[in-house]
Amino acid sequence: MRVFSILFVVGCGQVRDDDRPNLKVAYFQSDATPPVGHPVFGKPIRVIEEPLLLKGVVLDDRGTRYVLAALDWCTTRTRAYEAFRRALAQAAATRESSVAVQCVHTHSAPFDGDITDEFLKESTDRAAAAVRDAVTRLGTFTHVGAGRAKVEEFASNRRVPGKEGKIRVRYSATKDASLRAEPEGLVDPWLRTITLLHGARPLLRMHYYASHPQSFYGDGRCHPDTPGWARARLEKEEGIPHVYFTGCGGNITAGKYNDGSPEARARLIDRLTEGMRRSVAGTVAHEARTLHWRIVPVRFPAMQVAGATCPIVWPPIELSRLTLGPAEIVHLPGEPFVEYQLFAQERRPDRFVAVAGYGDGGPGYLCTDAAYGEGGYEPTASRVVPPIESVLKAAIAELLK
Repeated sequence: MRVFSILFVVGCGQVRDDDRPNLKVAYFQSDATPPVGHPVFGKPIRVIEEPLLLKGVVLDDRGTRYVLAALDWCTTRTRAYEAFRRALAQAAATRESSVAVQCVHTHSAPFDGDITDEFLKESTDRAAAAVRDAVTRLGTFTHVGAGRAKVEEFASNRRVPGKEGKIRVRYSATKDASLRAEPEGLVDPWLRTITLLHGARPLLRMHYYASHPQSFYGDGRCHPDTPGWARARLEKEEGIPHVYFTGCGGNITAGKYNDGSPEARARLIDRLTEGMRRSVAGTVAHEARTLHWRIVPVRFPAMQVAGATCPIVWPPIELSRLTLGPAEIVHLPGEPFVEYQLFAQERRPDRFVAVAGYGDGGPGYLCTDAAYGEGGYEPTASRVVPPIESVLKAAIAELLK
């Protein structure tokens, strides 16, 4: 078993036992693997290479509970997202607004439009059972650790400027050598890790990294792709749970470093694993004195659908922020561009800001306003229209006050 060291930072002054926050946590995990034959990204599954999981934590602050969950699916649009959030909230005896469900966004997994009602019900039932069990195992955590490290040669911007301002698209698996030769472009190279500890003993870790996670897909195999294999390695080394959240990777892929070959996939898994290891090694632990949850609803501009008599009207979608010791964890919907993650971090340079995207997938891509005029893939898969940028940034700024 690999041994990781953690630096502890202790606040000044003494805290009496009756003043110390009574913060508790329990990890949960449930199976989210569809049966052979179920559609995965438009094709039936022929082989289950590795199971898909829902992994997460229940947090308890003197009886008030919050749930964070990472699901090994591609997307959960409004129907499936609300089904999971409702099931987890009921199981944890808390409000739906206190639950954040984020997809990891692997493409060798269910996409909301392909999910059958029967499989969705089975998945949410298993998830609820896992959370109910977790509530019976809540245990105290005393420290929150924060660490980060760069992941080398993984993330690259999908939007590559071409001639006359035309965008060239660098997909997750890019066979065009000229596109792979282009610069990385704008990315957030840092993988961030939040660790919950009891004393010096780590209980679990949550990782956050902004990139489409898939290496190659569409071949009838079902698996959690690069994050699934990376977190499994760390779990085997440490013997504790590792949960992986995909950040604002809407315009970020591994395309510069991935030609779609098995060899390239193996390299990506190695690089992500090593980034996680170094992030853990750089962790600094602080006393767990603060747990605060904040909600900001946002209503995105409507989209006019061709042939429709009226535009789509989006109900408000809740963004949430969890303050946990030194860390701020921001939960966003859709497939946000990396610019929104960088904006969130710029708003609170005094804090450790981790961002998870891929919550309610209904809006699709959350592009910058400029992207709609520039072209490329993402605007064609967005279900909202400008001005998105000012609306989302205002909500993020309000969230991080």
